[in-house]
Amino acid sequence: MSDLVRELELLGADVGWPVTPAFAPRAGVPAPRRRRRRPRRRVALAIAVGALLLTAGALAATGVIHFGGATIHRVERLPPVDRARRLELGTPIRMSEARAILPFVLPPRLRTPDAAYQRDGALNFLYLKSGRPHAVLTVFSQGRELLQKLVGAGTGIRHVRVQGAPGLYIADAHVVDFLYGGDPRLSQPTLLWVRRGLTYRLESREALALASVR
Repeated sequence: MSDLVRELELLGADVGWPVTPAFAPRAGVPAPRRRRRRPRRRVALAIAVGALLLTAGALAATGVIHFGGATIHRVERLPPVDRARRLELGTPIRMSEARAILPFVLPPRLRTPDAAYQRDGALNFLYLKSGRPHAVLTVFSQGRELLQKLVGAGTGIRHVRVQGAPGLYIADAHVVDFLYGGDPRLSQPTLLWVRRGLTYRLESREALALASVR
């Protein structure tokens, strides 16, 4: 079990990370914007879809995207962070307990995670391949501002749909900072999508295939 834990901590260590120059990890990152409550889920979904369609323009104009409970900042250079930072997934729980916390819906290839964790109201699902960590899926309420991402100027971000839900795919390595604690760390390519009031974040080099994105 100790070997598995170590592999989990080094989930992204074998990725070909970009060179990161020296400056403070949080420098120049705006404080999370307070989100307004939406009176109806239908209105919230319409706004999310509209924001998705305007993402390219928003990046060009401001360098910032607010998508579900995630904020993405476009930066010229990535800050130096520990590529072997612990993932800090939380407390192990059973799937029945996870379903009692949030009403999530998982794509077919992600319906049977190898382990589930809970941290501060968010769920983390771990997927293994040949006994090694292969992907991590985080699910949390859309009304929360739970994570920030820093992506390089040349990193591709494109629109996708996951089972009909609006999503964004970040194609390269980038920095992720979970606001419930811990330090920023390097992340593998990531797929984000919003569905029925929940934000989903899938970190894996095979994220598009695992989520059945076409």
